[in-house]
Amino acid sequence: MAKKQKRQKQYTHAGKAEATDTKSGLNVKDILGEDALSKLKQLEKDMKAESERKAQEAAEQKRREQEERERNKSFGELLEEYGKKGGGKFS
Repeated sequence: MAKKQKRQKQYTHAGKAEATDTKSGLNVKDILGEDALSKLKQLEKDMKAESERKAQEAAEQKRREQEERERNKSFGELLEEYGKKGGGKFS
């Protein structure tokens, strides 16, 4: 009988602690404050913009390198490529 009472006391005490935490309703906005939260959001936007910019730069660099390879092809490579397409009279 005493064991049951101890268990019930433990459960009710733990339940009260959880209830007070959920009732307080603390969230990130309350903990950090408006100013810090706005700074974090701005930082997130800046990081997204930076990653998009880097992706665009990488795509542009890849395009430039492809153009450079096309310009630097030898006559033999061009002839071979033309023959693979099946458009020449020499194929």
